[in-house]
Amino acid sequence: MMKRVLQISLRADPLSPLDGGDTGGQQVIVRQMGRNLQHLGYAVDVMTLRKHADLPERYSFGHLGQVIRLRGWEEKLAFDEDWYTNREAIADQALNWIREQQREYHIIHSHFWIAGMVASYIASELKIPWVHSPYKMGRWIVRPGEEVSEVRVETEDRLLDQAQGVIVPYLKESEMIHQTAPEVPIYVVPPGVDITNFFVRDAGPLMRGLRLIKPPILYVGRLNRGRGIQELLEVMSRSSIPSDLVLVIIGGSPGEVVEGMPTDPGLRELARQLGSSVKFLGPMPHHAVAMYMGSSVVLVSPNQGPTLGMAVAEAMASGSAVVGTNVPGVEDWIKPNLTGIVVDRSRVDQVWQNALELWQNSNRARQMGISGQEVIQRHHTVNHMAQRLHAVYEEVASSGRHQTGVGY
Repeated sequence: MMKRVLQISLRADPLSPLDGGDTGGQQVIVRQMGRNLQHLGYAVDVMTLRKHADLPERYSFGHLGQVIRLRGWEEKLAFDEDWYTNREAIADQALNWIREQQREYHIIHSHFWIAGMVASYIASELKIPWVHSPYKMGRWIVRPGEEVSEVRVETEDRLLDQAQGVIVPYLKESEMIHQTAPEVPIYVVPPGVDITNFFVRDAGPLMRGLRLIKPPILYVGRLNRGRGIQELLEVMSRSSIPSDLVLVIIGGSPGEVVEGMPTDPGLRELARQLGSSVKFLGPMPHHAVAMYMGSSVVLVSPNQGPTLGMAVAEAMASGSAVVGTNVPGVEDWIKPNLTGIVVDRSRVDQVWQNALELWQNSNRARQMGISGQEVIQRHHTVNHMAQRLHAVYEEVASSGRHQTGVGY
């Protein structure tokens, strides 16, 4: 008999036309989970909120899946306190849809604390097993300039006690959660990469399109200071840069890059100083990033705090060496001096220096890329992720822990 899964991802719509912003990695993971669980026979409903009135409320999502967008919330949930205040109203709307459609779910999987509040309510009402993915809990976000609301921290702690299982991407995160909630079952399910899209490519088309002399160094991610990109550009502005070297920057939210220039004043000034040595391409659909990944010599990941690490894993799958900092989601992927190089997060200058050396030594970079590709293909494809999720779902669903009720 077919088993139906309800994935709740209120902030990250898996079918959003443009990946990026502060939910880009989560959006990719939810999409890959939903699609590849269907290959194992699960029917998957992904529930999110409609962000724009022109988006359909229901949309096909694979041969056994669909995305359901709850309407009426466009532009109404700007702050954490808004989400908390409206959690029951969102949950009631979700429950009404479930009952109207006569849905019976095998398990619920919520993504991020906002979805966890709604999942807790639904699981309690329907007595359905529920697992939760916290995604970088607020108390452990240590990026400069980022603030975390008190309501988020308190809610995240409560959800850990309520869920029948917690799914995290990395072992280090499981150790941190265990200190906060020692009784909850914790499962490590690393992100998976679609290796049919991320692989080594001929750099010629990219070089011609961007008018490059040699394959570039690449950065993929957000543009805020906590990601380390501004610090990296500051290091570059003080360095001697080969005339044929270009750092290609992909990412940011819509509107953060206009006509090839960042709108942030600090980044804009650095872009002017660096001239042709840097190209800002802005955000782009996930599938389009693959061409740049597979055509680059090295990916830089100068993160100053925890990240989901999708760009690192996808770069490895694409045969690119990686130079990154020792933060969760970056160092978890890199095998030092085998698939890339890890430096202390305070030494962004060393991120750039090592990336430059790898770019100049293409044979060493290529060997690291080959090793990284092998690691991903053997252990971290989307199929590996789906199989691990399947094992977690079945263990939690058969445990009976949900029968004891869920506090809300």
